[in-house]
Amino acid sequence: MKLKDIIVVSLLGVVGFVVSLLSGMITQVFGTYGIFVHVSIGSLLCAPVYFVMCHKIAKRGTIFIYYLLSGIIYAVMGFIPMLPIMLVAGILGEACIGGKDNYINNGRIAISYVVSQVIYALHGFFFILFLGVEGLVKTFPNLFTVEKAQMVKGIFFNPKNMVIILFIELLASILGTLLGKYIYNKFFNKSITRAGILS
Repeated sequence: MKLKDIIVVSLLGVVGFVVSLLSGMITQVFGTYGIFVHVSIGSLLCAPVYFVMCHKIAKRGTIFIYYLLSGIIYAVMGFIPMLPIMLVAGILGEACIGGKDNYINNGRIAISYVVSQVIYALHGFFFILFLGVEGLVKTFPNLFTVEKAQMVKGIFFNPKNMVIILFIELLASILGTLLGKYIYNKFFNKSITRAGILS
C-alpha cells in the first residue's frame, strides 16, 4: 500500500468516524432506549464510505487502517478501551474479505462490513464483560455512575435485549450495504457510468 492510499483511507476513515459519532449522539434523544440503536444509524450511513474505500483502494490493510484510525481517535478522546475493540473489528473485517481480489467483490465487502460493524456495536457489552461495573465507572467517571453502569449491565446481559440489539444492528448494516452498493455504482463505478452513456 502506497502513502497516497494510506492518506485516502485515513481521510475516508475520518469521514466515517464523524458520521458514526454524530449518529451515536443523535440516539441520545431516545434516552435509555438509545443503547439499542447507538451504532445502528451510523452503520446504515457509513456503508457507502466503506464500499467506495474498498473499491478505490482494493489493497490489503485497507479495512484494518480504517478501523485502527477510529480506535486511535477514540483513544485520544479518552475512550482507550475502544482501541482494542476497533482493532478486532478491523482484523475480522480483513479476514472476511479474504484474498486481495475480493476488495472489489460487493458480496465480500458486505460480509466484511456487517461482521466488523457488529463487533463495533457490541462495544458496550465488551466493556461490561471485561471491565465490570466498577471498572466501567472507574474508566469512564464522567459518563457512568454505579447505577448507570448497573443499568447498562442489565441491558446487555439480558438475552432478549441482546437479540434485539443484534437484530437492529444486523438490519441496519445489511441495509447499509445495499445503500453502499447503490451509491458506489451510481456515482463512483466508471464502468457502469460508461455503459450507461454508450447504451
